[in-house]
Amino acid sequence: MAGHFILVITIAVLFYAVVPAFGAFLARGQWRRFRRTVTTVSHYPTATPGVVSREHAAPAGYYRFFGTLEAIQGDDRIWLTNGRFSVAADLLNVRVYLIPEAEAGEPVAPALGSVPWSRIFSLPEGTPVFVGGALFSEEGRGVFRDNGRTRLLVVIHDCPKESVVLRAISGGRQRNEYMNPLTLPSVAIGSLSLVVLAFTLLAIPERVVSLLALTAGLAPLSPFLPPGFPLYFAYRSSWKKARLLRVQRDVVRLPLRYFPASEGSTRSRRATLLPDMEPYLMVRGTTEEGDPGKSTGYRGEVIVSDGLRLAIPEGMVRVEVDLPNGALHRLKGSGGESVACCGYSTEGDSVSLRKPDDPMAGCVLLPGDPEALSIECGRAARSHELISVMFIALDALVNLPLVFLLLSLVIG
Repeated sequence: MAGHFILVITIAVLFYAVVPAFGAFLARGQWRRFRRTVTTVSHYPTATPGVVSREHAAPAGYYRFFGTLEAIQGDDRIWLTNGRFSVAADLLNVRVYLIPEAEAGEPVAPALGSVPWSRIFSLPEGTPVFVGGALFSEEGRGVFRDNGRTRLLVVIHDCPKESVVLRAISGGRQRNEYMNPLTLPSVAIGSLSLVVLAFTLLAIPERVVSLLALTAGLAPLSPFLPPGFPLYFAYRSSWKKARLLRVQRDVVRLPLRYFPASEGSTRSRRATLLPDMEPYLMVRGTTEEGDPGKSTGYRGEVIVSDGLRLAIPEGMVRVEVDLPNGALHRLKGSGGESVACCGYSTEGDSVSLRKPDDPMAGCVLLPGDPEALSIECGRAARSHELISVMFIALDALVNLPLVFLLLSLVIG
């Protein structure tokens, strides 16, 4: 009897926990690498005609390019144009990422798709495509391709190019890591194995092990049964909140990728250069309403930094974080600090904030220090993950004994 009991526990743990957990780590790792690649590619300069005007035995360098599909050559080469010149991309053995259209009012960008190029059979002319990686020159034409050390990043996007980084970082993650490609077959095999084992053990006198095996076989259905099923929806809600906080954790850190970590993070103003040598600025201060009699840009607001009043530019994205008001007040401090990250221009001694020309550089207003916000969001995400695990465990603790009791009454 003890051997059969251990067998039931082993099958349940292996197919309900170990295999899905392995798939979860693979899925999370794949999307983490994707987000890291997007961040890396955002540091590449934009490809220009001068870069590919000469032949190079080695790659001309690492570049990025926004364009629309111009033509498909053969099976694996596409041509893209930005209206001024064209480049090609060789997509043999390349995985293509798809950014779908977002619904209005969605708090989190929809999850991205990911398919090998070989499974894409047709694309309409004019499809927006972003590509980044090693750029080669062939007969005076630029060609993006894998160079053996780095993989080519190819993103088909149904959004403005200014939103590609934000949407990629937001949606480039699994909705629920437990529900990965390995989960459904693993749970199905485990459930079927336990049900078959249960009916096999019905012939022995100690039917309690058979009932345990049958209960374990029906365990994947138990979260949806009364009386514990409200806990399942509580689990989903808490896990969704954790995912939203992980998104916000990564989004608020995005502007920091352009600023050297060695610089003081508490400076009121930090300037840097974007990959295309465009000036970029991080400003810390308090936001106030601008002078109603003057044009002050976005929502008539200005940010005041060390006595300098800077008009917040039109089109600036206000990033929200879903943290308790107490945590936000603690992060912002008594002065209500905000942080603006955007392009800027100077004329004499005056500084004007503006939306950067680089579509991969954000023009954002953060409700506090980005490093501190990221840490706080990460902590809150882990808390909600633990709460969600507690909800689903409590659901099983409530329902599984009832399932066992019901089966014992039916089977006798």
